[in-house]
Amino acid sequence: MRELGPKAWPDFERIVKKHNGVWGGCWCVTFHDSAGKGTGTAAGNKTLKKKLVMAHQSHSALVYEGNQVVGWCLFGHPTEIPGRMSAYGRLKLAQPDWRIPCFFVDKERRREGVAEAALQGVLRMIAKKGGGTVDAYPINVHGKPYGSSFLWGGTSTMFARAGFHPVVKLGTSKLVMRKVVRGR
Repeated sequence: MRELGPKAWPDFERIVKKHNGVWGGCWCVTFHDSAGKGTGTAAGNKTLKKKLVMAHQSHSALVYEGNQVVGWCLFGHPTEIPGRMSAYGRLKLAQPDWRIPCFFVDKERRREGVAEAALQGVLRMIAKKGGGTVDAYPINVHGKPYGSSFLWGGTSTMFARAGFHPVVKLGTSKLVMRKVVRGR
């Protein structure tokens, strides 16, 4: 487990390239954009992500197997990842100190616990950074079959196992779940 930063950028870049930029060229920047769209191009998203990582303004817990990244979990302060936060104002919900909006797991490693390992890594990293209120946006699968590539927000059961509690529903299957992490 390592936090994404300048030294880990080549490892991150390698797995993203392996997956064609991840979800059509997202490069894990969608939530960095307040409109939730990124720059509009895969090349622009890559450039933006690298700029944010080099400036320590983009955080992810990278899960390694040997020297290869097999997945990650994006996290950060709402000011760093402001995308898709309109529900907070609409629902009169206090903003968290930290957000966990998405995960990515290598297509060859899905359903092996990589996302759960990334979540545990994020919680340790947040604790080292002083802790606080942490919100996540998982899918409540209700026993319905979902393709693993569609579970980019994680599952409500995974977050419940990590001590998160439901705060509010967002539509029929998305939730806001919250946990307070003590700082170290």
